[in-house]
Amino acid sequence: MQSQRIHYLLDRYIKGLLTGEDERELAKLLQDPAQESFFREELVRFLEAEALIDGVAGREEVTEGGEAWEPVLQRVLSVDKSGVGEVEKGVLRRLGYGLRRWSVAAILLLLAGGGVLLFLRGREAKPIVTVAVKPAARIQPGANKAVLTLANGQQIILNNVQNGTIGQQGNIRVIKLDSGQLAYATPTAASPADQLAKDLLYNTITTPRGGQYQVTMADGTKVWLNAESSIRFPTAFTGKNREVELTGEAYFEVKADKDKPFLVKAGQTETRVLGTSFNIMAYSDEGAVKATLLDGAVSMGLGTHSALLQPGEQGQYDESRGSMATRMVNTRAVVAWKDGYYFFDRTPVKSVMRQIARWYDVTIVYQGAAPKDEIVGKLPRTADVLEVLHIMELIGIRFKIEGKTIIVRG
Repeated sequence: MQSQRIHYLLDRYIKGLLTGEDERELAKLLQDPAQESFFREELVRFLEAEALIDGVAGREEVTEGGEAWEPVLQRVLSVDKSGVGEVEKGVLRRLGYGLRRWSVAAILLLLAGGGVLLFLRGREAKPIVTVAVKPAARIQPGANKAVLTLANGQQIILNNVQNGTIGQQGNIRVIKLDSGQLAYATPTAASPADQLAKDLLYNTITTPRGGQYQVTMADGTKVWLNAESSIRFPTAFTGKNREVELTGEAYFEVKADKDKPFLVKAGQTETRVLGTSFNIMAYSDEGAVKATLLDGAVSMGLGTHSALLQPGEQGQYDESRGSMATRMVNTRAVVAWKDGYYFFDRTPVKSVMRQIARWYDVTIVYQGAAPKDEIVGKLPRTADVLEVLHIMELIGIRFKIEGKTIIVRG
């Protein structure tokens, strides 16, 4: 009886016919380990109906572990379900690695690099043909590397310098910690505020393509810099505001100080906070400056084109149009890079390739029209680029590697 109920609920879920009560029931069943075997059967049934595994792995092979689909399905069913219980806020969307209500031609589940990738095709499905990427020089993923530019113009390559004090900026010591992060130590002896202001100096940390870095500022604010980014900041915050300038992308955990708002200038925008966690993306090739709030509250935008963001919201300022918009987003997908992985959530292939270009320090060239596919899933940033490309080849996207250039053939 239980298996019949699961079959009924999943069938209606796929067709988009679930009632609110049905959704709550399905969410609870998905969290019940005792129901995994039933869900596995129904997932296979769904894949077979889409003609995705016909001739590759039948149901008997899946359930008996004869092919790779068994561990794949197991990973799907055991995917992180933190935050469940709030169906109204999208629990089924968060759980839906195996099933989606979106209108797509086919879904392909693959296990790769320690994460589950789910590819959604935006056009007619193609036969699955495995074509290995041609041998090429190994393209390394990014790592902790950055350049620190001191106030006097001196540049320090942070990934080469030894741990310990690496510079003195006025009364502030610049320290490279054992963890490889950078920190600014305030003076041990109290100094008059006007003396600190007189000695106010600015530093800049720049990450190259294939680089990332973390810094703790003098006020205790922590900043994670993504690849191809830079941040300019004072070695000590002495004015009414704590102001920094950003290009590229960074995640901030701002130390609370009600008397000194924290201000991030990125492009034409300003993001003002007191103490909170948020992500700002301001790459020139992304089309808009995006600020995503995880907790607290921030004001983002420019002048009258500003918005007060709530947790889970993303502000998008289009500099070419001078317009501001907000929307709810999957914050896990936005800040996953900080924690060492990609979390794609219906991400267009071109957006994925831009991220690959920055992290693997490669050039992307499209041969013909760019693929319109979308990708959902989780992938560690330590994965070899060949693994990523090979998986994408399985859904019909073809690549050619020439040195540090990846040619995409849709």
